[in-house]
Amino acid sequence: MLRPYSLINSHGKPYLGRFSQPVNEINVENADYRTPMNKRAGAWKKHFNFKRFQYFGGISDEIIFGCALADVRYVGAAFVYVYRLSDGAMKTWQYKTPLAFGMNLTNRPDNGVSTFKLGQKKINMAYALNSQEERRKSLSVEFGTSLNIDASMRESKDFETMALCTPTAVNGWVYAQKTAALKVNGSLECELGKFDLEQAKCFGHHDFSAGYMRRETFWNWACFSGMASKQSSQPIGLNVSWGVNETGFSENCFWVGDILHTLPQVQFKFDRDNSHSNWRVTSENAQVDLAFVPEGMHKEHLNAGVMATNFKQIFGRFNGHLITADGQRYDIENQYGFVEDQYSKW
Repeated sequence: MLRPYSLINSHGKPYLGRFSQPVNEINVENADYRTPMNKRAGAWKKHFNFKRFQYFGGISDEIIFGCALADVRYVGAAFVYVYRLSDGAMKTWQYKTPLAFGMNLTNRPDNGVSTFKLGQKKINMAYALNSQEERRKSLSVEFGTSLNIDASMRESKDFETMALCTPTAVNGWVYAQKTAALKVNGSLECELGKFDLEQAKCFGHHDFSAGYMRRETFWNWACFSGMASKQSSQPIGLNVSWGVNETGFSENCFWVGDILHTLPQVQFKFDRDNSHSNWRVTSENAQVDLAFVPEGMHKEHLNAGVMATNFKQIFGRFNGHLITADGQRYDIENQYGFVEDQYSKW
């Protein structure tokens, strides 16, 4: 597999395929971005057509939380939510700013900091690669007395990160770097309570995506993180999707401990007219067969003509199985996680 330091090569083209390690920088300034008619795009198109988003999520038997930052050039968007499992109580904070005002997302997934600031509200996502080749992702949310999060997860040197870049439409590309099944340390405090994330046995997942995505982009996604079973000392995490990174290479995979197992393309079945309907995630070769029952949801809906979003991130429980390429089966029982139904026009 490839291991480029920078995503864009000396000819202005991205390296495509699965990478053995994440790239150090998404050097979009060196990209030779073209129009669909293969003419060199102007500075305005090159700037405004580049999209990026980053997401940090945590799952435990007490709470589920998620934080996303998205820079789609015309608008910057940030949301945070906390869901308490014991009673289904939920708190949500979401903000949008014109021209991504107050937002600065890094293009360095190993050594960079992404920030959002609106008045007294601050969000930081920081990424660090140390001399022992350990990666650390951290999330800091400071919303005064309403919400404070100080959380981090660490990838050991041996952890196999999912990193790839795929072509998109006729002239675009998307880089995606994802992790799951990582222990989360730190604390979270809001109206729903004060939580020690390590004591709560919280596991996390992270998404770092950027590129020249389709003008109208759609995806479904499923993810979970937790212990493989009550008897196992190995965490297990899932990342599968369709709609974005599926041209030639697939991001679909699951982790057992530090080891990444690739998965084939998957299919999502659910009732889009009923947000509370059950989901089914399967693959044709039966490596993936999961049923999902919703419990809570974060959603956004906006139709502003030139821009639109219809977004649902639904959390609940998975049951079923995953099978490795060499036939090792992992039964999934009441594993908390997410599914997502997303449409964006940007």
